[in-house]
Formats: sequence, C-alpha cells, structure tokens
Amino acid sequence: MQKKQQKQQQLATVDSLISLKEEVVKVLDVLGLHSSFTYIEVLQQLKDKALKRALLTEDDILHSIEERTLARKNKEFSKSDEIRSSLATKGIALMDVGNGTIWRPCVPVVQQEQQAVPLPQEKPSIPAQQENPPLPAEK
Repeated sequence: MQKKQQKQQQLATVDSLISLKEEVVKVLDVLGLHSSFTYIEVLQQLKDKALKRALLTEDDILHSIEERTLARKNKEFSKSDEIRSSLATKGIALMDVGNGTIWRPCVPVVQQEQQAVPLPQEKPSIPAQQENPPLPAEK
C-alpha cells in the first residue's frame, strides 16, 4: 500500500514537472528566447565563432593542447601556463578533465604586464601666498 502511494506521488511530481516545462517553453516563445537548437549545436556554433575571432583552426588548438600536455609531462609548468594564457587571450579556455584537456570558447582575457609599483613621490610644496586666494567680498 505504501509503495503504491509513493509511486503515485512520483507520477504526480513527474506530471507537474512536465506541465511546468510546457509553461516555461510558452513563456520563452513569447519572449523570443526559445531555441530549437540542442546544447551541442549551440556549443559548436560558439566554438566556430571563437575560432573565427581568434583566427585559429581546431587543429591549431589541438596542437597547442598536445604541446601543453607534453610540457606538463616534462614538468615545464611555465611553458604550460604560457600556452594556456596565450589561448585565453584569444578567447579559448582550456579545461583539464580526467586524463585529457578540452577547450571551450570564453571571453578573451586581457593580459596585464607586470608593472613596477611606483614609489611614493614627495608632494611639491605650495608657496603660502598661492594656497588659498582671497574670495571676493559679497555685496
């Protein structure tokens, strides 16, 4: 008896979720935000745009990933970081997953060169007569 009630509750939950999905799709349609593309299709479109923006091919990125993997294997971490940073400035993010590396489009990262911190400078002294000129008298 208890299992039957649990099963009915689960079915009711599934039905309500289906109804909710239908309502969300209707709202997205009205707003013009509903897409018929799958996640994989959208991701591929974004990848194509990122490649075009970076003036690279997928083979170029795969070659960079191989170079980076070899550098990491040889414990050349600065070279590995340099490859990742270089691609990030072009809008390509490398993601280490499991035993491999994949890439995703990202917002291009602006590299800031390391700047020396300027030493505080002495403020120039202001002669006494120029500090606060007298205000004109009110009439």
